Amino acid sequence: MTRFNNQEAVGNGTFLLGAVAGALVGAGIALLMAPKTGAQMREDLSSGYNSARDAAARRYRDLADQASARLDQASSKFEKASAKVEKAVDEYAGRAAATVSDITSQSGFPRA
Repeated sequence: MTRFNNQEAVGNGTFLLGAVAGALVGAGIALLMAPKTGAQMREDLSSGYNSARDAAARRYRDLADQASARLDQASSKFEKASAKVEKAVDEYAGRAAATVSDITSQSGFPRA
């Protein structure tokens, strides 16, 4: 059992050593192959960040405008539907009152 744990520890150590060595080699190659100076790279990154931020702000405004327009449409439809329902309720209430009035007059019940 001890032998297995030792082999596992050696395997983990070897992997870690390989990962660190690979990271160092990759960083070195990146520095050697970089076509721009640090100041130029920072300027490009800043410019890219600013354009991405502006694009996100435009997209947010567009989505907010679309949501507002759809909310206005939904509100208008709701108001129309509400008016139709109110009209139908008033109509059926009038019919019900007339029917009750007819029934009470025919049956001889006193009117309220």
